[in-house]
Amino acid sequence: MEDLKIEVDGVEYVLPDYMNIETYVKIFKIKDILSEDYFQAKLVHLVTGCPIEKLLNADYVYVSFLSNYVMGMVPRTDSDFVDRFELDGVHYGFLPNWKQGLSFAEYVDIDTLSSKPYEELLDYLHVLAAMYYRPIINERSHHDFDIEKYDSNTVDQRAELFKKKLDAGVILGAQFFFTKSARTSQQATHPSLTMSLWEQMKMVWKNRKIIREMGPNLLKNDSDGIQLSTDYQMMILRNTISSLKKPWWKRSINWSTLLPRIRKSKRDKKK
Repeated sequence: MEDLKIEVDGVEYVLPDYMNIETYVKIFKIKDILSEDYFQAKLVHLVTGCPIEKLLNADYVYVSFLSNYVMGMVPRTDSDFVDRFELDGVHYGFLPNWKQGLSFAEYVDIDTLSSKPYEELLDYLHVLAAMYYRPIINERSHHDFDIEKYDSNTVDQRAELFKKKLDAGVILGAQFFFTKSARTSQQATHPSLTMSLWEQMKMVWKNRKIIREMGPNLLKNDSDGIQLSTDYQMMILRNTISSLKKPWWKRSINWSTLLPRIRKSKRDKKK
């Protein structure tokens, strides 16, 4: 679909055939603070770049028509989910393994942003888009692919590209899909909930030294942007540290019930 060209005061401007993230955020932020008539002119200005002064002096019906056209471009917050798209010759794909579990860095960064109130989240939509969508590096079929490994150092550059050129409907659809589906999956949120008791014990034992030495620092240090963003994660870490402070025999044996269990075992053998 080609961009629509309009003319105001003898000058030609372009109405794009989609709304990028940057424009969507600007429109959302001004929608409740301007009068209806001024909002219509501001709306057309944001999308076309036509000076406000020219629009305020233009034919009212014409500006009203253009603003209605622009409003029709504004994507819904429950837009259709898109699992892949092409931008500037690069194919990007949505997280293909969210059902199997996100990496710790992916989960924390995405959860930190997507948990913000929508008014605050607006300023990070392009960043969230860069987390959800990354270059496809291996493609088995159109909807079966692998994407670039998550790297927080490459997010900002991709986010700026998405801010200027990505259809806002893509990230709105992805956010709606993720919050309604991925975040309700135990595997996509807290993998430890699906672990057996034995698996959890092995994980704690394997990391006992790291947790013992760095646990307090992890709870306080957020300088690298890797934060334990939920009460759940902090609770697990504190409980683990507390448990590791106990002597090994107190952790492994329930002395109060040991003798009764031994006696019961002997009785069972005699039967």
